[in-house]
Amino acid sequence: MSTLKRALAILDLFSLATPVLTAEEIISKLSYSAPTGYRYIRDLSDLGYLLRMTGGGYKLGPRIIELDHLIIDGDPVLGVARPIMREVVDQVGGDVLLSVIHGLRILNIHHERGPDALGIPHGRGRAHPLFRGATAKTIIAFLPRKDQRRLYEGHAAEVEAAGLGPTQAEFIRHLDEIRVRGAYLGVGEISPERAGIAVPVFQEDRRIFGALTVTFLATRLNTIAQDKTTALLQAAARRIESLALASRIKEQAPAP
Repeated sequence: MSTLKRALAILDLFSLATPVLTAEEIISKLSYSAPTGYRYIRDLSDLGYLLRMTGGGYKLGPRIIELDHLIIDGDPVLGVARPIMREVVDQVGGDVLLSVIHGLRILNIHHERGPDALGIPHGRGRAHPLFRGATAKTIIAFLPRKDQRRLYEGHAAEVEAAGLGPTQAEFIRHLDEIRVRGAYLGVGEISPERAGIAVPVFQEDRRIFGALTVTFLATRLNTIAQDKTTALLQAAARRIESLALASRIKEQAPAP
């Protein structure tokens, strides 16, 4: 592992369960030598990624907040996605989420809230369950086959618990069915009172970028037009892809 990766691994230790860590805890968790660990902590603190607290512990620093602000205001995908997602909320109701996969984490990067109080705990920046729910299953279904196999090999028990099959062959079959449908309806998979419909969002090279999901009260299943909602989501995803690509082309165009 490179020096940079070893230093940045410190940031991955922080979570809602452990928002504050002492230097000793950081060094112990990562099995670093004391001189190396203290050097990494000092460097990250100097750069603003860690902030030393009065009691001696460390928490994530203000530079991370600044970077998140830059993403919100400067990301071309978010720039075009927000108004489109708002349109979906206005037409369907429910909450609309835009999510991406990074390594073994599925993260929501934008959340447009609807009229119902859904109590969704997976707002912006929150990690999503890897194999449960419409968002996760849709994203995983469109990953390259080698990545799907790697996921299964490392998480076979979780895959089976999520209803995706007791074998790798069954897992792949379930994912292929989702891929053919081009969308996934999940009911009560994360919370018993909620349901969701998700569709894939692609990059310009057709690699999976993430998923666009509308989440609503499960009691609305009998009244919501599922096919119409799926078609609306798919049209919204294609608009996001097209406008994001146009924005990137515009940014890359030479100045007149």
